[in-house]
This record gives sequence, C-alpha cells and structure tokens, in this order.
Amino acid sequence: MQWLRGLSRILIILLTLTGIGALVSAVAVVQYGQTDHAEPADVIVILGSGTRADGTVSPAYARRIRHAVTLYQRGLAPYLLCTGGYANRWRVKSEAQACKEYLQQWDIPESAILMEEISKSTEENAIEAKKVMDGYNLKSVILVTDNFHILRSEIYFKAQGLTVYSSAAQLTQGSLRFSTEISSALREIAALGWYVVKTAVDLPFTETPF
Repeated sequence: MQWLRGLSRILIILLTLTGIGALVSAVAVVQYGQTDHAEPADVIVILGSGTRADGTVSPAYARRIRHAVTLYQRGLAPYLLCTGGYANRWRVKSEAQACKEYLQQWDIPESAILMEEISKSTEENAIEAKKVMDGYNLKSVILVTDNFHILRSEIYFKAQGLTVYSSAAQLTQGSLRFSTEISSALREIAALGWYVVKTAVDLPFTETPF
C-alpha cells in the first residue's frame, strides 16, 4: 500500500536524523571533556569506575587515579576524595577502598585521602561526596574522570552547589579508542536524558545504571 510505503520512508528518515543527531552529540560530549579546566581547589574528587574480583581497581579507575595523583603532585588541592561503594554483593572491597589502597602505592599520605563508600551511580557520587566535603568544610572540587564523562559529572556536582572544575584522565594517561569514546558518549547522552526526565517528574531515588 502506498500510504504504508510513505510511512516507512518517513520513519527511515526520522531514524536516520536521530542517529546523526546522536552521533554529533556524542562527538560534542567527548570534545567538551578534552579541555583541561583544572584550577586550585579544596579537593580532587576521583569518580569511581569499578573494581576487579580480587578487590583491585579496574583499568579505567586506575587511569583516573593516576591522573588525579598528577594534579595532587602539582599542588592543586590538599585532598583526594575516592568515591564508590560496592559494585555488587560479590565484591570484596568498595571502589573507594580500592582507590585508597592504589593511592597509597603512590606514597600519598593517608591524611590526604578521603572516602565515600555509598554511591552506586554518578549522581550518587555527587550527593555522597558533598556530604563528606561538608564535614571538612570543602567547597570546590576538581573532578577527575574520563573525557566522555566530564559533562554529566559537572552537571551533577554543580547541582550540589559546589564550585566545580574538571580534568579528564586522558590528558596524562593517553587517548581512548575513538570507538570507545563515542559509544561511551552515547551512553552518557542516554543518562543525561534519564536525568532530565527523572528531575522533571521528581522521582524520589537516584540510583541508576549510569
């Protein structure tokens, strides 16, 4: 039927435009994270990225931690804040504890390491990190994460009323594969969409898969 063929063409066009829009947005998200915005702050917040089964940090978390160490060694903040709870019930350590142990391998003094071991999502990272910071009267942060994750992380932390700077791990740890950056950025766009919807309808929870 002719009307059905016409509808199919319209759907194909809409899907194509949606795909192009998503790809352009993903590139923009990655590009936003490429610029180093690090400035002196009260604390460097390292956003969690999982642990291995043996309790050590994942490769993604390790590169974020190493970059945070370079910022700390430059004297940009007196504290490093490790974030992240238990990824699942079978993990033997929280992400934050694994982060702390990894930092100590770089001779970071224990007095300079803060932890929050509750969060299970990026938004919860911001909420729980703010609680820890309040206990030390800390108001400004340098966020350390991967470039594709910078934009959304900034939004969450600024929503907590914090002064936020950002610095992507790729600045010192090397680039990710382009395909990895784009696929991860597409996921970020989906997460941002969820955040907008959740905020608009005032859903009373923060835990998400993102």
